[in-house]
Amino acid sequence: MSESASSSSSFSVKKFLTPVIIIGLSLGIFTLLINNKPEIVTSVKEPVPVAVRALEVKPESLTLRVRSEGNVQPRVETNLVAQVAGEVLWVAPSLLSGGEFSDGDTLITLDPQDYEIALARARASLARAHAELDFAKEEQGRVRALYAQELTSIAQVQVAERAFLVARSVKDDAAAAVSRAQVDLGRTVLQAPFNGRVRRESVDAGQFLQKGALIATLYDTQRLEVRLPLADAQLAYLDTGFANTGIASAEPIPVTLTANFGGRQQSWAAQLKRSEGDISTASRFLYVIAEVSQSTNENGVRLPVGLFVNATIQGRTVDDLVSIPRTALRSGNNVMVIDENNRLQFREVQIFRLSEAHALISAGLNTGERISISALQFVVEGMPVQVIQ
Repeated sequence: MSESASSSSSFSVKKFLTPVIIIGLSLGIFTLLINNKPEIVTSVKEPVPVAVRALEVKPESLTLRVRSEGNVQPRVETNLVAQVAGEVLWVAPSLLSGGEFSDGDTLITLDPQDYEIALARARASLARAHAELDFAKEEQGRVRALYAQELTSIAQVQVAERAFLVARSVKDDAAAAVSRAQVDLGRTVLQAPFNGRVRRESVDAGQFLQKGALIATLYDTQRLEVRLPLADAQLAYLDTGFANTGIASAEPIPVTLTANFGGRQQSWAAQLKRSEGDISTASRFLYVIAEVSQSTNENGVRLPVGLFVNATIQGRTVDDLVSIPRTALRSGNNVMVIDENNRLQFREVQIFRLSEAHALISAGLNTGERISISALQFVVEGMPVQVIQ
């Protein structure tokens, strides 16, 4: 009984000690691991530089240009009318819509018979007036001689003087009638007043024309112009004198007209002459007039009336401007300057002019500085970059 109790007691001790030993060993191992854990070394990763394209700042003197567009129209257009009445005897083959003629060409001939007769009668009246004047002059001399010899009265002298003055007036009137008849006869032949073309005509041979009847509408092909709309802000880019007065100075302002005509890009030279002086209340544009100095270009192509053309007007020259791509601008009129450490710095600049593709900077950049012209999505101050070609 004692042996059984002893064995039972020994088993109970072992049963109690086993968990204690396991827990102790676990605590020992945990303590050992905690005291000998590896040290974690942390490091800050440098940001990867972003590749950008750069532009070196080089201020220069730039000649500004203003662009506009408009339709070609004749500067001189006139109606050809009959100045005397008569039957149309002959019409020039060129007197039809689109016909071309030269200065002095005969365009139409009216029946001259009535005016030839009128001229002959006027000349006969003039001859008779000359004879009457000669007689009145001789009579005036004879009466004055008799009066000097006291053989006639002063009343007779006055009558002779009056007769002479009347005869001279009749002669002058007859001479004027001859001139009038000559003018009317000359007007039976209508000639072209300039080199031009026919816009429209309304006459045929055999037709009787009344005085003042419309024959045709003509325009001068050597004197053409283009009416160009400009916003008032664009005037600041033109010659100062023209912007202030609306009249071109003695120095011409060149204008280049371009258009796609006949399947090819063509250009013609013109000059800015004047503005219309008032701003359109409908469009808020000021219209300026460019006159074509040579209607036929170097390719032998004549500038047609009605053609829609693009116009480039040469403006004034401005010093110390920097031209950059418009994509290099950030919000708030800022650009991204690349410093000596190849990091981006924001810089506010003064914009002189904006176009579709470029911006002209007048202040805020120094010669030799570099600016980023790459279109970056996200940019922060001090961001490192790598400049590429």
